[in-house]
Amino acid sequence: CTPESNEWELAQRLALCGLTTHSSLVRHFNWLHLVGGGPLSFVTRNCLNQNHPVRRLLQPHVYATHASNQMVTIDQMTRGGDFENIFSFTHRGMCELYEATWADFDLQGFNPAIDALRRGVDGPDVETPALENYLALMGVFEAHVRRYLTLYFEGDDVIANDGSVAQWIESLGAYLPRGVSDIAGTPLGLEGAVRVISTFIYMTTVEHEVLGSGVWNYQLWNDAQPVRVYQNDERPPLDVYQRLVNANFNLNVRRTPLMSDFSSLALDASG
Repeated sequence: CTPESNEWELAQRLALCGLTTHSSLVRHFNWLHLVGGGPLSFVTRNCLNQNHPVRRLLQPHVYATHASNQMVTIDQMTRGGDFENIFSFTHRGMCELYEATWADFDLQGFNPAIDALRRGVDGPDVETPALENYLALMGVFEAHVRRYLTLYFEGDDVIANDGSVAQWIESLGAYLPRGVSDIAGTPLGLEGAVRVISTFIYMTTVEHEVLGSGVWNYQLWNDAQPVRVYQNDERPPLDVYQRLVNANFNLNVRRTPLMSDFSSLALDASG
């Protein structure tokens, strides 16, 4: 279908609808909430005791994960919930979509440097202002994690011989479909730990907020970013639009800012 085709306008709407659906249901809800975020939360708590430095470092990023997942699942994923009524799936079709895509989760896709290299968008021929922003944010996270870890792990051998960290990496690798060991490297060293922890922080902040993508910012512009395309080209019913309004209000209320003061979590003065 090309711009000269009679159905070009419809083709664009269908493409945008597919993109919105993938970003919202697959990449965000399935991969971030269900496949990635849930296991990150319980594995971190199960493998790292409350006074382990890595547990303290990750606590702001796993706090209330289970409560949040439970709340949005009840509101949105269950039969009669928002997803079934907003997007183009029946409840069964939506569940089949999750089953079909959960194994496609790859932690490397949430590391902007690795993802850009794998997809070939890191060259000089194309302007990529969003990627530049993502890489700058990732640089902040890596510097933060590296500075923190060097307080408690004096070199590669120390972190490699920390049984709790080894169990944490192994358990995450068992629960997440792929990507953990690729980023962490073998044997695990300080830089490998920096990469994998920074990637999780990026995933739970920048990626979770869909920063720079416009998905949440423009989802109420249903003419430009449709969540459903009707065969007769009708506008979405008022109740469907109201559900979009409600969902976006929930996404835009003030939550925990990334730069909040988390010093109460520190193990000691240096931490």
